Amino acid sequence: MSKDALGDLRAALEERDEKKWLEAVARGEKEGYDGDQIAEALEEIIAQNPVGCHRFMEELHRPPQAMAVLNVGQEADEWELQVHYSEDLIKGALEATWNVYPRVPHEDPWADNVDKAHCEVVGSGGVTLKASGLASRF
Repeated sequence: MSKDALGDLRAALEERDEKKWLEAVARGEKEGYDGDQIAEALEEIIAQNPVGCHRFMEELHRPPQAMAVLNVGQEADEWELQVHYSEDLIKGALEATWNVYPRVPHEDPWADNVDKAHCEVVGSGGVTLKASGLASRF
């Protein structure tokens, strides 16, 4: 591996080499490169194949699953604790879902093969909410 972390990042992205990419990212962080410097260094490589590059980076850095413990806020009124679907819980569940959703654009956002996210909310009585096939249309 060369002494140039940014050069290694460019090479790893071009080759889609997972091990080399992760090592170069760690070295870049250790050497103090910020996000703007890294983005500028990778700009030319990304321009050649934006979707492929972003998908490669997403697959390495975005977790495929998330789990969160959600509670109704302490400032909630008594009646809010009695509803089956609390606004706080729905917001929290959807936020956790979108945090793991890939942000890679598709040519046709309405196509059947776009990335989809699924969400389950489990309460003390079991599963209380299931949302399947959530997809971004942007």
